[in-house]
Amino acid sequence: MKRRERSWMYDRLDGRNLKPDFLKGVGEFIEFCKEHPTCNDGDKIRCPCPLCDNRRFHDTETVSVHLYKKRFVRNYYQWICQGESLIESSRVQPNQYRDMVIDALGNNQEHLLNEEGNSVEEELNDEAKKFINLLKAAGDPLYEGSKLSVLEMASRIASLKCEFNLKHRCVDGFVSLLNDAIPNNNQMGRTFNRTKNVLEGLELPHERIHTCPKGCLLFWKGDAQLDKCRACGSDRYKKNAKGKLIPAKVLIYFPITPRLQRLYATKNISEDMTWHAKNPRVQNTFAHPSDSEAWKHLDTTFPNFASEPRNVMCIMNLVV
Repeated sequence: MKRRERSWMYDRLDGRNLKPDFLKGVGEFIEFCKEHPTCNDGDKIRCPCPLCDNRRFHDTETVSVHLYKKRFVRNYYQWICQGESLIESSRVQPNQYRDMVIDALGNNQEHLLNEEGNSVEEELNDEAKKFINLLKAAGDPLYEGSKLSVLEMASRIASLKCEFNLKHRCVDGFVSLLNDAIPNNNQMGRTFNRTKNVLEGLELPHERIHTCPKGCLLFWKGDAQLDKCRACGSDRYKKNAKGKLIPAKVLIYFPITPRLQRLYATKNISEDMTWHAKNPRVQNTFAHPSDSEAWKHLDTTFPNFASEPRNVMCIMNLVV
């Protein structure tokens, strides 16, 4: 079945009656499910209404009634749980944000897709749902006719906030303005928090650690229960404008291991990480950190470490 535009999925009612285009679309959905029997349970198909959420199987008549009464689950433009191809469609129309999601999470969730990119019949856990939702967001347009996907818009807004250190209220106002400027039938949240929720699943772990205001120590491990710095006596907490105790200073720790794993899971970046081992050196030219004296010193000092091009030498250079 050739895929047609699917804005009809969320344009169900005309007053109190179902719109003809919605009825036609539900019929097409049922036929699509019948054409992909490997994703069905005998004569029963997955129901994408909000109540069943693609986790329950029903006969086609029951699924039709559920959709007539309850609508489709939100943002389900790509019918992956019913067998619609993810990987095949990405080959036809390259999507760097879908590739980003598959690079970041696909190694852990590859069991959800078969060789053709179809979803495997399986009860989804929380992590798998995040993966599927991110793939949907990477494929769904922000609104009908938009060149931006839901995921791309959320990513770019979050990136701008970090790059220019914008305040939360500023981004809220900016997001609200954008929402008013684009067509009403869009998938953009009206606040930054709602927009940021789209990115759930891509985040990397971090840890907030209270520190001495003067930088003497971390209130961590054996010192985690202290209220004062044992070196200088400074208070761990201070009062805010409402009189509530808050940490005087906080250090945010970003564990390096999952970040390196993410780097090497991304095809283009992983190739760049070994560039120094694959490209010829030009004498007296500084084209890469590997041309530095510090890098060469480490190569000489730790030859076994240097022999593996995937080892991250730049971090050791910074430490040295």
